Amino acid sequence: MPLRTNTCDSPDGTHAELTGPAAATDGTGPDIVTLRRELPGQISDQAAVVRGGLMASDAVAGIASQVDRAEQSPESPTMSPPDCSLGKDCEERAISPLVGTDDTAVAVGTAGSIVTQRPSVWTISGLLWPILAAALVIVVGCALKRWFRYDKSLLRAARAGLRRGEFHVEYQPVVGVRRARCIGVDALLRWDNQKYGALGPAHYMKFIENSSLIGPMTRFALSRAAQDLREIGAPRSLYLGVTAPASYLVSSAFIADVGDVGSLGLPPLILKIGAGSARKFRNRLIPMMAQARDRGMRFALSAVRPADVGPELPAGMSFEMVKIDRDVLRMDSDERSRQISALTRLAHQMGAVVVVEGIEIAAHHNVARASRAEFGQGFFYSSTLGASRLKAFLEAANAPS
Repeated sequence: MPLRTNTCDSPDGTHAELTGPAAATDGTGPDIVTLRRELPGQISDQAAVVRGGLMASDAVAGIASQVDRAEQSPESPTMSPPDCSLGKDCEERAISPLVGTDDTAVAVGTAGSIVTQRPSVWTISGLLWPILAAALVIVVGCALKRWFRYDKSLLRAARAGLRRGEFHVEYQPVVGVRRARCIGVDALLRWDNQKYGALGPAHYMKFIENSSLIGPMTRFALSRAAQDLREIGAPRSLYLGVTAPASYLVSSAFIADVGDVGSLGLPPLILKIGAGSARKFRNRLIPMMAQARDRGMRFALSAVRPADVGPELPAGMSFEMVKIDRDVLRMDSDERSRQISALTRLAHQMGAVVVVEGIEIAAHHNVARASRAEFGQGFFYSSTLGASRLKAFLEAANAPS
């Protein structure tokens, strides 16, 4: 077995190995003192080799326990024994308590970098997901709100009701206040619907008139009225009044919708335009009214109130009829008489006849006669009538006296 001697302190800084006969014959011969000193060490080394097989497992277990202790509790680096092999200068190296090669250190460093990066990715994802979820909720909420909004729900039900035949037409007679003769009727849409129709035409018609559904509803009302009046044998002099919002009249769809009015066999047609809408759309209404008159239609300015007396209408805008709003008759007796008289004078200056709406009692009828208005309309004369009842009313009202 070779004997290693530490020559770190030797002048040449090299290791000398003495093996076998070379150790006995090297130089000037064996050094008895040296041999005696090294012999017990060789014997102890051989004994250690013999015991090595029995203590290997204990040694491995000891190393593993040292590694575990090093991972659990950081320790200060220990100093390695001097490295004096192959002529290298003696030096002391620090041994890290972490066991591993350079490759292991690189892998550990990379893993550490990945571990530190993953929280950043998850942090960004954690911030973005709530924002995206909130945006999605807002978009879906707006869509649902629009879908379930009351006016949209009502219009969807009205379109479906028109297809299913839930709408029908009733007629409100217009009667002369002096001779009590019926000179015309207003066609009014009625809706057989428990949820919306039961609230009355004043409720659902304001939604229909301000939507694209007004076109199909107008065509339906005209065609049904033409059919009803033909069936009951209504006189040709009887006019038919139909509400037509100004926003619909100025649209391109209006002329197309009423283009075939003549083919329906209708009596004289009067389109009713609200006073507020007439002022708002007056510049666009003038050319449209001229086209409609060429087709035989006439116009009524409806829902006229005292506030509508002041503003003057453009010269090109004229009406064949003025209908005074029913709210005027709800004023006290002196005020309503004064207002109806003023509105009647305004209408006559325009060359129009006057219809006082909302006449429900004899006192209202007397006010209308005193104001020199020509016609009246309301429950005092007749409620709204279906086609069959309208026939009976016309026969009674227009019978020779």
